[in-house]
Amino acid sequence: MTIDLSLAEHQQELQRAARDFFAEQCPASAVRDLESDPAGFEPGLWRQMAVRGWLGLTFPAGLGGGGGTFLDLLPLYEEMGRFLVPSPHLDTVVVAGDVVLQAGTDEQRRALVPEIAAGRCIVSLAATGEGGAFGPAGLGLRAARRGGDYVLDGTALLVAFAPSADRLLCAARTSGSPREARGVTLLLVENGTAGVSWNRLPNIAGAPLYEVSFEGAVVPAEQVVGQPDEGWAALSAAATKGAVLQTASIIGAARAVLEMTNRYAQERVQFGTPIGRNQAVQYLVTDILIDLHGIDLLTRQAAYRIDAGLPYGREATMAIVQGKKAAAHLHRQAHEVHAGIGFMAHHDLNLYSRRSKFWENNLGDARYYQEQLARELRL
Repeated sequence: MTIDLSLAEHQQELQRAARDFFAEQCPASAVRDLESDPAGFEPGLWRQMAVRGWLGLTFPAGLGGGGGTFLDLLPLYEEMGRFLVPSPHLDTVVVAGDVVLQAGTDEQRRALVPEIAAGRCIVSLAATGEGGAFGPAGLGLRAARRGGDYVLDGTALLVAFAPSADRLLCAARTSGSPREARGVTLLLVENGTAGVSWNRLPNIAGAPLYEVSFEGAVVPAEQVVGQPDEGWAALSAAATKGAVLQTASIIGAARAVLEMTNRYAQERVQFGTPIGRNQAVQYLVTDILIDLHGIDLLTRQAAYRIDAGLPYGREATMAIVQGKKAAAHLHRQAHEVHAGIGFMAHHDLNLYSRRSKFWENNLGDARYYQEQLARELRL
């Protein structure tokens, strides 16, 4: 029996449209310029993505969305990876959108989802503490109930696009021991709430990552998403879906890196012959292709299971782990081919390899998902 993992015609059309759009609107020079921009993304491009329906692609039509499925996002994320598009799409649409749709109240859905789809609301995830680890044990925020409110204290690291966010989706410890999933509460915090401040964090990827501090920030109880103390399950499910799509971005970037590495191997001449004629160089280029094919198949399998409503934990974690490992390995092989020029700041490989370091760790590193996979295999 064979399984057809090819995209549907409308998804292929979306991929072609996204490729043409990002090629024109987001060249490598624009990506570099945005690294020094406090916002870290281009608001005009964000609005154009909203006009094209790419922000509400999978949201219900009754909430201003396109009524699409999870699989419809796969080609979009591949093209965002191919062009290294700086965008709050992952945190806002995939993680926060999924959490609110799955665990939020009807009022929260009506208030937030149409605003996201229209490009009028950006949500940043604040769920990583001072240790830098993703997971219940890594939370840096604490929330205590006070009357009809929660009081939020602590620090969240690696919060993307914090100054531009309208809301922060915060995961805070409200009870239980530090390593337990139970006792985590999700809160939607209005940016600008008294007691909330941020500082930009330098990082190798050049990504707009911030340290966000909460000092007695008061959050109304109606801004809790899901049940108090039971928020981690919803966040974990959304983060896993987000990490699958992030792997699609790794695939898109891998296609671009393979193209530039193959081209360089053909054009770079040493001792009177292109270096690509050397078997050792061919092995390196082949390694990139093997990584690409492997994670492409795993990611499509995981996305199809999510799309079909089937159990997806095992397949998703396999794709994510291999994607994060491939993000490191394929760029290392590309640097072996390019040698010194690939490390120069003006070279595009430098840009891709720096961004890959962000993907290796965002929404959890490979170890975090390996531990999840081990639990899946024991079930």
